[in-house]
Amino acid sequence: MKIHHLDSSLVIPYINARLGKRARDAESAKKNKRAWEFMSNCQAPYRISAATYAEVMRGNYDDEDAIAILREMKTPLELGQRIARRWALLQRRAAREMGDNDAWNAALAIAENATLVGSDHAFEPENQVCVQNFRRG
Repeated sequence: MKIHHLDSSLVIPYINARLGKRARDAESAKKNKRAWEFMSNCQAPYRISAATYAEVMRGNYDDEDAIAILREMKTPLELGQRIARRWALLQRRAAREMGDNDAWNAALAIAENATLVGSDHAFEPENQVCVQNFRRG
């Protein structure tokens, strides 16, 4: 079974659902529910990158409960030179340039032959990354 790299587009709503945070609208509530369901049923080993960790921390810096959940999600992966080269290649070849953190996550997933799980539209098949949209099942 392939390792799953979790994008912040999954991790943030999962943490919100797990902590019972009130969603700002119906669409956010639906996303939180799908993230909870995905993580509850996920049998693959999973990791998060330092980029995902940082994005989650940006909105939860003082939330000890959110930090505890992040600790459970495995140590963030290193973003070394090999990954930086893959990041640069992805950004050069992409039809539409990805956000920096999306490109880091895609580069890590490609380097480890992992599945990138999220719901971000930045990940395109031509980027050579195996993507699973948790909102579509």
